[in-house]
Amino acid sequence: MTSSLRPAEVADLPFVLRSERSYMQTIEPANEQRWTAAIDRNLALWIDCLPRTLVLDVDGEAAGYQMWLPTGDSATLVSIHVVARHRRRGFGRLLLDAFAEQARAAGHVDLCLGVHRDNPAAPIYAAAGYVHTGDDGDYRMMALGTAARSAD
Repeated sequence: MTSSLRPAEVADLPFVLRSERSYMQTIEPANEQRWTAAIDRNLALWIDCLPRTLVLDVDGEAAGYQMWLPTGDSATLVSIHVVARHRRRGFGRLLLDAFAEQARAAGHVDLCLGVHRDNPAAPIYAAAGYVHTGDDGDYRMMALGTAARSAD
């Protein structure tokens, strides 16, 4: 099995759409209708994130991605996903570490993210050093960097 990370292309957007829909159906089914109603806004966000999106290829096939946005002095992880058959192989951590590397190379010290309370991948963030900084509805907000140290 060979894996690699590459910059996303416009042609990856259907993969992102399918993956995001799968996530909504699996983790946040109560929000799927609202998410679908906002599909144009979601697409605009994904296009905005495209220059800061990496795709994980496994054996030549898209198997995951991460995307982020600069938010002032911080960088915010917008989405991270690994397709089900490739989970529990370290790819989520690989994508998370790539986010940190990209964001820091762009000059961002503080890294932020939100993870849904029902997301079974949530422990990966704490294992990577992210700390809980608050809650926003069903989302646990987490940070790494000075924002995390001030939350202690």
